[in-house]
Amino acid sequence: MFRSSAPRTHRAAGPAVIDYRGLTAPVGRTVGGLAVVGAVTATASMQAMGSADAATTPAPTHPATTAPTSPLAGAAAATAAKSLAPAAYSNVKLRYGARGSAVSELQRSLRSHGSGIAVDGVFGSKTLSAVKSFQRSAGIGVDGVVGPKTWNALGSSASTGSSSSSHPKLRSGSRGSAVSTLQKQLNQHGAGISVDGVFGSRTLSSVKAFQRAAGISADGVVGPNTWSKLSSSSASIGGSGGSSSGSFNGQSIIAKARSVKGTKYTWGGSSPSTGFDCSGLVKYAYNANGITVPRTAKQQTFAGRIIPQSQAKPGDLVAFTGNDYGHIGIYVGNNQIIDASGSQQKVVERTIWSAPHVFVTYR
Repeated sequence: MFRSSAPRTHRAAGPAVIDYRGLTAPVGRTVGGLAVVGAVTATASMQAMGSADAATTPAPTHPATTAPTSPLAGAAAATAAKSLAPAAYSNVKLRYGARGSAVSELQRSLRSHGSGIAVDGVFGSKTLSAVKSFQRSAGIGVDGVVGPKTWNALGSSASTGSSSSSHPKLRSGSRGSAVSTLQKQLNQHGAGISVDGVFGSRTLSSVKAFQRAAGISADGVVGPNTWSKLSSSSASIGGSGGSSSGSFNGQSIIAKARSVKGTKYTWGGSSPSTGFDCSGLVKYAYNANGITVPRTAKQQTFAGRIIPQSQAKPGDLVAFTGNDYGHIGIYVGNNQIIDASGSQQKVVERTIWSAPHVFVTYR
């Protein structure tokens, strides 16, 4: 957790409020309403418009010509059309909430990079996650907004035959079919993790364990070297992957957190000797139970899986969405959490208060 300017703003009276509105973008970020983007034309008039957030009337992106004279010519035309498609939309800016053929083209391009999302023309939460994952792997700004840089990256890597479409760079938070492929290959080396297409804490632990076993840098990022070793190395994780081979024990997590109740609150603290902030307490209790989580409250929220309250179990997390996901605690059950409280300046066990929040699991 990082200190917020209004630590007591979560103390309002009234029933707890579960907030699912901000799951796809940081709280406080707006896009001026939901942009509705339809199909666009790849004409000179589009060039003059610059970034387009409004719907326009479609024109064929690839006008029909005479039928190819041979199957080879048809295949060549299809390949050319596929590589040119992202470039045709390079001046169209898309973001969460957009709809139309430009979004469908975006989804097709993302699928070619292993995202596994549906092509439905709707820029929803899954498309947003796929966009951010691609932006991370392409080394461009991760903001979830598809502008010229993202379109160009989608088009250039597809047209050059880059191996990133089959083996993209993956890291904690990535999702899609490429992650499922990674998880299957890790299991071939003894990881024993679920193949769910989500690069969560257990996949991260397994990646690091494999990297150590294969004698390469154990940074948890799956790039060309790790992909190569997964295919060629006989290295075995052999149970050394921590949480990847274990099971989630919520009561054990709660017991660890309770063992430090009363410890002083310290911004940036993550141990009994230095004190705890909210995310430091979560990391301390989870790490002690073999589960690797990121450091900040917001990172911990989105590295896990958002679930409804009805599915929450003891040991899961409760993330408060105010101040851009600025506070987090460990769910005890019966509407109670253990957290490092900035207002009380210590680790406490208390009732969830009336501030917007979501439940997060690493199970």
